[in-house]
Amino acid sequence: MVDAAIAVVERFGARALSLTSVARHAGVGRATAYRMFGGRDALVQAIVEREVRTLGDLIKEWTASTSDPADKVRILVINVMDYIRKHEALQYILQNEPEEIITTLVARGPDRGTDVTIVDLIVANSVGNFEGEPELEAALVPDSRRATELMVRVVYSYMLIPRSAMSDEDIADMVVRSVIR
Repeated sequence: MVDAAIAVVERFGARALSLTSVARHAGVGRATAYRMFGGRDALVQAIVEREVRTLGDLIKEWTASTSDPADKVRILVINVMDYIRKHEALQYILQNEPEEIITTLVARGPDRGTDVTIVDLIVANSVGNFEGEPELEAALVPDSRRATELMVRVVYSYMLIPRSAMSDEDIADMVVRSVIR
């Protein structure tokens, strides 16, 4: 169902996302979608959680080839920016419904009722991934949580305003200089 929801967003945008449209796209009854999610907010939350997990898994893959903390951060920034550019649902929203991205990023949590933002979710997931990498964790300044938050915020700023005089490599190098001892 989450795959069907992402497909709806890729094709029709976030505004078209409803349990009815997802059920139709998934080839199941509307009642099934409502039993699974209860409402649109829970569906959006499931999408966000799945995307955060997917990105976390990809980051592990991308950074597994090196043990050098600076190289890991550089690889992470470059690959995440490329991932965002190639993510069809995200690109559809950025180009056609940018207010939906802003609302989701600054709202308090995917259900807009908690004190957790999307940035917090990504940071928590990423910091959790760093716990198995003491060399990287020790190299991040001032600490892994705040260094990760800076990385996430920089990447999001380029996601929202992609035109830049800097290449992805330039941006990654600047992030490395900011967060690595």
